[in-house]
Amino acid sequence: MAWGTRSEMDQQRRYARTRTLLAFFGLILLVLAARLLYLQVFRYDENLRLSEKNRMRMRTIVAERGRIYDRFGEPLVRNRASWQVMITRADMTNPDSLKERLLSLRFADGAPVFDSALVSVRFEQSRWRNKYGSLRVYEDAPPEVVALVTERADDLPGVSVEVESRREYIHGTLGTHVFGYIAPIDEKELASPEFEGYPNSARVGKKGLEASYEHWLRGRDGLQYVEVDAFGRKIGLLKSMPNAEAVSGNSLVLSMDLELQKTAEEAFPDSLKGAVVALDPRNGEILAMVSSPRLESNIFSLDSLSRKKGWQNIALDSARPLNNRAVVGVYPPGSTFKPFTALAGLRKGAITETSKPFQPCRGAFRFGKRVQHCWHLAGHGPVNVVDALRVSCNVFFYQLGLAIGMEPINEAAAMFGLGNKTGVDLEYEHPGALIDSVEYERRYRKRLGWRWSRGQILNLAIGQGELVTPLQLANAYGALVRGDTLWRPHLMQAIVSPAERVVARYGKRPLHPVSMTPEEHETILKGLEAVTSAAGGTGHRMAVPGVRVAAKTGSAENPHGDKTHAWVAAAAPIEDARIAVAVVMENAGHGGGVAGPVAGAVLRKFFELEKLRGGPDARP
Repeated sequence: MAWGTRSEMDQQRRYARTRTLLAFFGLILLVLAARLLYLQVFRYDENLRLSEKNRMRMRTIVAERGRIYDRFGEPLVRNRASWQVMITRADMTNPDSLKERLLSLRFADGAPVFDSALVSVRFEQSRWRNKYGSLRVYEDAPPEVVALVTERADDLPGVSVEVESRREYIHGTLGTHVFGYIAPIDEKELASPEFEGYPNSARVGKKGLEASYEHWLRGRDGLQYVEVDAFGRKIGLLKSMPNAEAVSGNSLVLSMDLELQKTAEEAFPDSLKGAVVALDPRNGEILAMVSSPRLESNIFSLDSLSRKKGWQNIALDSARPLNNRAVVGVYPPGSTFKPFTALAGLRKGAITETSKPFQPCRGAFRFGKRVQHCWHLAGHGPVNVVDALRVSCNVFFYQLGLAIGMEPINEAAAMFGLGNKTGVDLEYEHPGALIDSVEYERRYRKRLGWRWSRGQILNLAIGQGELVTPLQLANAYGALVRGDTLWRPHLMQAIVSPAERVVARYGKRPLHPVSMTPEEHETILKGLEAVTSAAGGTGHRMAVPGVRVAAKTGSAENPHGDKTHAWVAAAAPIEDARIAVAVVMENAGHGGGVAGPVAGAVLRKFFELEKLRGGPDARP
């Protein structure tokens, strides 16, 4: 009886355990079923999106930036293909193993292909950034690296080679202060409304025309949805998705003449700082613009390491090669300012073309206790305004300035745009300054303790004290010689769409008319022509055979060097000026002897090209 009872008890315990196990497994199955129901029914849409995301990659196709051409259609700035080696975390099967395989790759000479520090940083970044995003491990890769990675694609899941467009400035340093450069967008720009919608990886114009016409040149990025396999390799486009093609940016056609620009750059010595500007005074079109020292903009399109090294060299250069001295360089104009003093004297009736109302030049002029010298210490004797311009007699203009005061002189200079921004289509420009008693006190009294006195007119009447840019002076001389209108200088002629349709033109934009009587104009022209053609003229090196050239030389004193700044300004032909030129060379000496040959080379090349092309305004 006891045995039977024990057996029944054991059997009951076995049944209990069985029921417990069945209940447990049933509960598990119920949980699994519930989970399956939840995932497949209640989370269906979300899981479908995740599944699609695993097999799909969204790629931005960066639009090709618009090109830049000269006035005759010669390419100046274009794009080149640049290969980038990228890693994508979502496509990696074993990140640690992949990293080791990348670092083990070697060139034929045994050197490592990848920078170990950069690869480590990128793999670490891929852990916390969007796993579907891509990061560069090799920028601007050479063909041998592209071939090496492509050949081992099956062993490198998560590594891809992508091509993107990089800027190429075709002629090296030529014109790069005009063109500027592009570089990665920074945080400040990303936060600006001007760059709304730009991705973090965007490269934008930072200087020059690249910055001024950024939104015309940029284009519109495209979008691709790509199907990939388990190794992250591209299978093809998902045509059911809203793929969008990239739209290239508009091209920029400039007023610049490539051949004239080459001449100006070759004529200006690399060893000197300064600028050259040549423009068409009939409409403000800038034909050439040089700033020295020159800048190699292509360094900004190189890989990040080379770019950083190049930037450090530029940033540490005391010559400030990033500055476009043609528009931000401000200098005392020296004797190139004398025609505006002369015009003021003619307008006030203090002088006429033939009158000699002042003391003869004996090499110096005494005003109170001050003795102001003429550059020609032996003196020029008695001179009229035409001869005073021809030989650049300081003593004549000292006395003229005292006779009429600074107000009419500054009025005449301001009429031709000196001391004011021209409005050129670059992203920065310095206004310069014309000095009178108010401006003098504002600038110097508090800072240096200087006070205005009438004796300041002596220096200001000969251009020692005002501040002008080379662009202002070229524009002023063009209007002075033509005698009609001061135009806004500009570099853009037209904007052309990728379909080669003109979508915008700059057009002539007058700043304001200039006011001279025919007699006043004729007198100034006689003096300026004598500078290049008559005996004793200081600008013979700007002469052009068969062409009447109006010009003036200048040597502007400065507190930063032993030598003066060398200036020249010119326009030609006198009867219908089609080119105006200004050249400044910092701490170089006398304008006629140093800057004159540069302006002369530009003028002669202009008329040579005009003849070869079939006359004024010829187009190919």
